Amino acid sequence: MKSRSEGFAGRAGPRYWWFRTVGRHYVPPVFAALTDDEWSVLEAWFAATDAMRPDTGECNVPAISVLHGLVMGSGIGHVVQLGHYLGYSTLLLGFMMRRMSRRRGVFSIDIDAEATDFTRAWIARAHLEDYVQLMVCDSADPEAPRQAHRYFGAEPDLVFVDSSHQYRQTLSELDLWYGQLRPGGLLLLHDASAFATQFDPRGEGGVQRALSEWLKRAPVPAILLNEGARPGVAGDTLVYGDPCGLGIVQRPL
Repeated sequence: MKSRSEGFAGRAGPRYWWFRTVGRHYVPPVFAALTDDEWSVLEAWFAATDAMRPDTGECNVPAISVLHGLVMGSGIGHVVQLGHYLGYSTLLLGFMMRRMSRRRGVFSIDIDAEATDFTRAWIARAHLEDYVQLMVCDSADPEAPRQAHRYFGAEPDLVFVDSSHQYRQTLSELDLWYGQLRPGGLLLLHDASAFATQFDPRGEGGVQRALSEWLKRAPVPAILLNEGARPGVAGDTLVYGDPCGLGIVQRPL
């Protein structure tokens, strides 16, 4: 177990930035909790995606660790994911569900059919078909919540938004999915900082602008981690070590 991800510190590429940070040469709990077989799948996934798209990115260690703590700490069993891309966080969420014996635990949506085919192959390789369902569609399509409800047989406990990073798309996702949560449910948005506005391909302010405007007209409990982090800030200077930021919204009980 000790050697699992420690070698990542020596790898080039933006996806490995967390592992190169001083003081983080250890295996994070989200990896340490995996069985040897599960880690073998994830390690092979890293190798495959490095070879295919060296500049690829995914939900980083701080963000997936928050999800890991929330899901496994509270036994959360109905998670909607908006944006699975090549499947990193989908695999890890599936492993969590299997550890908790929560079948039909993850409903994951992405607009990219090719990326979804790739993810589906890795879900099968990890034997997670009983725990994860993938859907190709726009994450703001009103049909998507209906399909998620049919899959779970219940309202979502948690919705994780990590899709287009576009301002207008994120507004639509907030409007659509917040009302689908069960009372007390959580909606998490990755890339909610000033730093992450650069990820909006249309240059309209990204997730941060969308969430800020949405909260003004829907004043509900929310925590915005590293909202003010800007380009140039180093992750090791932050208490929550992710300059991309994370928004956490709760539907009141």
